[in-house]
Amino acid sequence: MKKLFAIVNKYLSPFFNTKAAGIYILLFASSIAIATFIENDFGTSSAQKVVFKSWWFELLLVLFSISIVVNIVKFNMVKQKKWSLFLFHVAIVIIIFGAGVTRYFGFEGMMHIRQNNTSNSFLSSNTFLKFKIHKNDIIYDFDESVLFATLGNNNWNESFLIGNDLIDVSVKKFIPNPKQIVNESMDGKPTLKIVVSGINGREEYFVSKGETKRIRNIIYNFKGNLIPEAINIKFENETLLFKTNKVLTQMEMTTQKRDTVYPSNNFQPLKLRSLYSDGTNNFVLPEFNKSGTISIESESAKVLSQSLTALLINISVNGKPKQTYVYGQRGMPGRPQTLHFENLDLSVSYGAKEMTLPFSIKLNEFILDKYPGTNSASSYASEVQLIDQNKNVKKDFRIYMNNILNYNGYRFFQSSFDKDEKGTYLSVNNDYWGTLISYIGYALLTIGMLLTFFSKKTRFHQVIQKIKALRAKNSTFIIVIFLLFSSSSFAQLQKENLHVKHVVDIEHANKFSKLIVQDYKGRMKPVHTLSSELLRKLSKKENLYGLTSDQIVLSMFANSSEWYDVNIIKLGKHKEIQRKLGVSREIVSYKDFFSKNGDYKLRNDVRKAHGLKPTDRGVYEKELLKIDEKVNILSMMFSGSLLKIIPNTNDPNNTWISNNDHRDHNHNNNENNIAETFFNAYKTSLKKAIKTNDYNDADKLISELKHYQYKKGGSIIPSSSKINIEIFLNKSNIFSRLALLYFLLGIAFLFFLFLSIFKPNVNLRIAYKILFSLILFGFIFHTIGLGLRWYISGRAPWSNGYESMIYIAWTSTLAGIIFTRKSFGGLAATMVLAATILLVSMLSFLDPEI
Repeated sequence: MKKLFAIVNKYLSPFFNTKAAGIYILLFASSIAIATFIENDFGTSSAQKVVFKSWWFELLLVLFSISIVVNIVKFNMVKQKKWSLFLFHVAIVIIIFGAGVTRYFGFEGMMHIRQNNTSNSFLSSNTFLKFKIHKNDIIYDFDESVLFATLGNNNWNESFLIGNDLIDVSVKKFIPNPKQIVNESMDGKPTLKIVVSGINGREEYFVSKGETKRIRNIIYNFKGNLIPEAINIKFENETLLFKTNKVLTQMEMTTQKRDTVYPSNNFQPLKLRSLYSDGTNNFVLPEFNKSGTISIESESAKVLSQSLTALLINISVNGKPKQTYVYGQRGMPGRPQTLHFENLDLSVSYGAKEMTLPFSIKLNEFILDKYPGTNSASSYASEVQLIDQNKNVKKDFRIYMNNILNYNGYRFFQSSFDKDEKGTYLSVNNDYWGTLISYIGYALLTIGMLLTFFSKKTRFHQVIQKIKALRAKNSTFIIVIFLLFSSSSFAQLQKENLHVKHVVDIEHANKFSKLIVQDYKGRMKPVHTLSSELLRKLSKKENLYGLTSDQIVLSMFANSSEWYDVNIIKLGKHKEIQRKLGVSREIVSYKDFFSKNGDYKLRNDVRKAHGLKPTDRGVYEKELLKIDEKVNILSMMFSGSLLKIIPNTNDPNNTWISNNDHRDHNHNNNENNIAETFFNAYKTSLKKAIKTNDYNDADKLISELKHYQYKKGGSIIPSSSKINIEIFLNKSNIFSRLALLYFLLGIAFLFFLFLSIFKPNVNLRIAYKILFSLILFGFIFHTIGLGLRWYISGRAPWSNGYESMIYIAWTSTLAGIIFTRKSFGGLAATMVLAATILLVSMLSFLDPEI
């Protein structure tokens, strides 16, 4: 037995020791990185097939788990009472086990319910090959779970015995984003291309001689026998002819010539590249091939959430084979293709599987709340009733963003809704045990990490002791390098000169900034806040070219053409976008986005990006949409359409009116007249004031508008105190200035940490007290700032994830300093913890768009 143990230990130990565990971690990280690139280029399905759901990836996790268990035993963590390390290692194993349970036993999908309707089924997120066989009035229905992708092996074979019939099914080819192509061939048939308009835009179909196809509500018959209700087509004497009992209008696409085709007993010429319509259905016949064969090719290798895919399937019944293409996509039930054999009919489809719940969900009402003055959804919820007849349960429940319906192991999340706002989509998840096991693992992991700070039998404690030992050595060169590195980060950027001649005076801009404006979400706030947000959005700066944001917004409104070539939009370092714009700068002008003939250079790319689901957008598409948003914002700033400053008293949604909005006849005529009068008069007086420096008329118009806003604005107008506080917060710029404080404190903590190591004789008590006082000072102002923001916006700090994270970081810093100082009695631990947390929280404020 000992000999066997020695042999096993000799040959298996290299696979499960500490070094092996380190290798597994590196392989795991590399695999995830590779999967990210695969997903970006080929879609999620390829990343799952090649990496996440592959046998080797699962084997890697199993080997890693075993190595952790081996190390727990090898290092006697239980006997030596290394509880923090023990919990940390056990937690990882439990988390991996929970992921395995989720992988093999959990499932999810999407449920669609219309208002006042009840449903007990949903469509799976996984894809299936579904079969339905009709034989002797008996139906056999079964399915097989499959995963096909652009990358990886897509060969799939299976045999089924139905009675005495042997059915062999094999997938020969997977085609992502399939498109039918007609090629000329000696063995081809006369083939006509038909184009119709579908839900997702242009749809193309082909009808060959000898075929009859129904496309939408029209039958296209290319056979010899006539069908009265169809468009009967024939190819005779090198001429395309057709006959129908419908009245059709015909328009030639090239000449725009219109004609009417009446029913006739004779065949009439069928014209290519003409638009035909029966009043309801439209179709175009763009191409005809006298000897064509249809093949299916891939338009793109990347499979997106909404991408259509095709399978070339070979099905053999008792040795007699037939081939067919089957189309499907993720989350949709698929399109059945039926093959007729000697004594049975077989239908096959590819897509989502309909799964049944042991209970039902009824949608009583879908509620969509909108921001005042807009059609943008502020929140939406589903008022549902859970009906479980087996347990005699009827329970009303409200499902919304962070409120989940949890019942019988199923969880229902609010996902999306129908365009008419009378239906809802609920994401369905069934993974009770996988979720529970994973949460237990996370809890143990957290406990283990916390115990690490207090246990003397951990690597953290050893590092602290080594730091104390290093303090006895005198080495100053690292400090010099550190200071040089720190000082280099304070390099200043050169300022660019502004070539705009006509700029609004700052005093008048300050008066204008106190007016109330309605933003795109419907929130009422001072113009000062809106202008600051707009400038930060465009250039990520509070001020630009020595001008305030209010001056820039008003100057654009008065003389927009002068600002077309001013560099104000921050592109970033995305080289592909710079290449398409033909620039090499990171900050560009509005003019750079348009060609000489006025075409928007990014139009096609933006359209493609908008057509993708958010999960399918890569880095380029996300950056492109952000930049496109900036261009649109700047265009609205030029027109003044963002300045919704005129109250509309008769609008039930409290929509205020901006410049250009007064041309909308949906608004009350009186409000239109007021808006038109004000904007025309104000723009004229503003242009005059810029030239003469006499702002009396412009100031008077602002004063009159302010009085009108408070008179007609009603209850949605914020109080004067809230307006003044909001402007105070904007001008004092508390959070950006705290960001600088965070950075300097982090640098200071790190500096004194190194100083304590290499100059142990220096007394740092006074420095520590000063730094701690500054931390407390920042914490107080941070709390005051969040409190004031809560007061003016009505939004609690914890309702924003970013602000919650920062506030928790501050609290953790203060608590951590007290605990580490008492636990270890060492300044080093305090410095490390404080510097780390402060630098992390500082990074959260570096994005000025928040």
